[in-house]
Amino acid sequence: MGIYSWEGEIGMDNEPTITLHYVQKDGQRERTKLTHHTMAEARQVAKAVLHVGHGLYTEVDICSDDRSVETIQNPTHACPSWDDLSIKGNHLAHRG
Repeated sequence: MGIYSWEGEIGMDNEPTITLHYVQKDGQRERTKLTHHTMAEARQVAKAVLHVGHGLYTEVDICSDDRSVETIQNPTHACPSWDDLSIKGNHLAHRG
């Protein structure tokens, strides 16, 4: 929100704001506020910061004024695939 003056009166500007919360590997957060931007533009900004951050950020939470949240994960920190999680061998065989 910004402050504006109109004919001597001071008030608050109610422009829509989108807030980007950048989550670092250590869990700390950084915040950036975007005004006059669409959600599509906010997604582009988030993806660009993840790219140029070279792995500093694990994800970006995009929060709009209506309290909706969208998370974009850094592809270099994405969850492992099912193939990576598979267990080789018969580890569940009954031992008796």
